[in-house]
Amino acid sequence: MKITSIEIHNFRSILECRLSCRDMLVLLGQNNHGKSNIIGALDFALNSSKPNIDDLFALAEPGDKTIWVEVSFGRLTDQEKTTWRKYVQADGIFCFRKTASFDDEDRVDVKYNGYVSEPNEEWLKADNVRNYTKRDVVSGTPLSPYIPESGQVTKAIIVAAQEQYIKEHSEDLDFRVGLEEGPLLGQKNVAKGVLPEFFLVPAIRDLSDESKVRNTALFGKLLTYAVKEMASRNPLFHSIEEQLSDLVNVLNAGPETEDRPQQLTDLESSIQQELTGWDVRVSVEVTPPDISKIIELGTEIHLNDGLKTLAKRKGHGLQRAVIFGLMKAWARVMRGSDAAGGSITARRASESVIFAIEEPELFLHPHAQRTFNKALRVLSEGTNSQVIVSSHSTHFVDLDDYRGIALIRKESVEKGTISVQCTEDLFEEEADRKRRFHMATWVNPDRGEMLFARRVAFVEGETEKLIFPFLAEKMGCHSEDVSIIDCGSKNNIPLYVAIAEAFHLNYVVVHDQDSLSNLSSQKLNTTIKELVGEAGSVVVLRPDFEGCGQMPKNEGKRKGKPLAALDHFDSVTADQIPQQLVDMIRLVYGET
Repeated sequence: MKITSIEIHNFRSILECRLSCRDMLVLLGQNNHGKSNIIGALDFALNSSKPNIDDLFALAEPGDKTIWVEVSFGRLTDQEKTTWRKYVQADGIFCFRKTASFDDEDRVDVKYNGYVSEPNEEWLKADNVRNYTKRDVVSGTPLSPYIPESGQVTKAIIVAAQEQYIKEHSEDLDFRVGLEEGPLLGQKNVAKGVLPEFFLVPAIRDLSDESKVRNTALFGKLLTYAVKEMASRNPLFHSIEEQLSDLVNVLNAGPETEDRPQQLTDLESSIQQELTGWDVRVSVEVTPPDISKIIELGTEIHLNDGLKTLAKRKGHGLQRAVIFGLMKAWARVMRGSDAAGGSITARRASESVIFAIEEPELFLHPHAQRTFNKALRVLSEGTNSQVIVSSHSTHFVDLDDYRGIALIRKESVEKGTISVQCTEDLFEEEADRKRRFHMATWVNPDRGEMLFARRVAFVEGETEKLIFPFLAEKMGCHSEDVSIIDCGSKNNIPLYVAIAEAFHLNYVVVHDQDSLSNLSSQKLNTTIKELVGEAGSVVVLRPDFEGCGQMPKNEGKRKGKPLAALDHFDSVTADQIPQQLVDMIRLVYGET
């Protein structure tokens, strides 16, 4: 099963925030805007951790000392449908809420509740089962024919009767979806493993934390799984277990046994002599060892890159690569375990794994970032694997999958962290436009930086991308958090405007007017103007950039437009820049 949506209330910098999730969700945003808090909220929801009062949103409504996170899942396996059958809605979605409530002394109480679809009739509601476990009470309801004529009326009998009645009369009943009053699965604490496995790799993570042999560490999980496989299949493993068992039996035998080592008998006698006055008998007994623990002790990861050392002594980049390798290996193990099949039971552990990674680009050079991004996307496409990433790198931005991107913003402390996403198909009507947009993004991956910028300027080509920052420096208004995006041509500008509008970017479009006699160009100018919403603005350079800059046409033909423009403006002072360009540059960099 995979997460379809997350809703967060009162957690750290978040007052209210909702995110739609795909196989891979990429969280983008400036530092200290709440990306890590979103991942932390999911960690709270899926793991057994308890928050403290400092995790409560600082400006929460008076009297609201409650944190809650709702997680909805879709694409459940048959096993998971069985486990969560009470909560699976008609559309196949299962949703639960984890709540942390603080009392007046800031003590916390944590509970899990699921959303259920139930009939309006009181005698069919799961939370009311205990009210009908007396025969005289249940006999006054339509459940009576479904109850045995004799014997005690138990909770299980009433539950079975409700389920059977609903199954036979579903078309005649009115259902409503609401949060159950009782605990999820009828238990105060959700059993470990029933919810998907959640692995969090923070931005700062030492490999030694994940390479330890413990059940909470990735390497420990992998090693434990491997040892279990050996224990069940390897004859040598069984032989060693039998030999250990024989040895322990000899060691624990009485002093009269010939095979028992004399040293143990002498040790018992020596201790007993010292305790003569206590009238006790002393025996030294050996507890049979678990062979899997023997193998785990002292097991460590070594890497040989020309010098064999412990993995934790290598560089940070290689250490993170090992952590990511462990994650992918565990995902393969989970998939292999799922493929092996097995019986379906009501509370079997979930096969699903969710990986959350903060700043996966750390310590990785650009090529390694692109490679790792591809690996994560392949991992996320697995039946039971899902990936959530928070990043500042354009190499983890895939505009082809714009619905898997969430811009995380904190416009004010009072409003808190919010998410901006585009979940609709922007190009469903014109497939050709969609293909052209795909091609544009593949040709120039740097265009992904538009999603990180404070302000974006969409321009026709590389000349404007080169000259705008150059002129802004001369004018003293240049800002590094403004991105100039070369759209490849004026024809592609509407495509980028669509993305900017979908993600509510602060942007300006700059394009040439071109010849008034060119009807197709003038029609495109009108289209661009109509597409730009309130968050954007349009600057039309009349007749074109070269004309506004008073650049000789022949220089552009001889040197190429970018180099000719650079040479032309190199000797121009700030007060010599044509006014139309001055106004345009100030608008681009947000000074007007």
